[in-house]
Amino acid sequence: MDYSTTYGYWRVIARTCHYTIPDNLPRPEYIGDKPCPEDRLEEVTIGQLIEMGEAQGPDTDYRICEIMLGYDKQQTDECRAVEVVPFISWIGRQIKAINKLFEGISHKPTAKEKQAGIEKLQFGLFGMLDWYAKRMGITDHDEVLSVPWMRIYKCMEMDNLVQQYEKRYNEIALREARRKKR
Repeated sequence: MDYSTTYGYWRVIARTCHYTIPDNLPRPEYIGDKPCPEDRLEEVTIGQLIEMGEAQGPDTDYRICEIMLGYDKQQTDECRAVEVVPFISWIGRQIKAINKLFEGISHKPTAKEKQAGIEKLQFGLFGMLDWYAKRMGITDHDEVLSVPWMRIYKCMEMDNLVQQYEKRYNEIALREARRKKR
């Protein structure tokens, strides 16, 4: 692709050729006149992350550029394709990596918990937003949508570690008490 090719033109050609954006393109420095974030999207709010994760269909790329850069469709089309295409690829990888982080700290139910029906307590994204709102004393769930995802992740990670510690501690205390009874 030529360096001066606009994204709008490239998109028309790519659609004709049934081209899909590879997920291994490097992060660009700039998209139009805006710098590409250097970190793992750490300042992105949980609301923006949810919006980008739920964006599907033929205009996903435009939605991502709107959320991340504030560009409308026309502004995105006017950017260079050599900037926008890698940006969309990079964003996709970052969202997958963030989702993996959340999966990595999610509670793995025990056999007893499964038997008791813990699967019925899986509330998805709303459950996570509700948990954070309760944890922070927030009464309006929409406020949580403006919190950076990294803050929610860290709070969830800390709470899970504390919960695991308390569970281990209680098991040790129970064993000690049984041993003393003998």
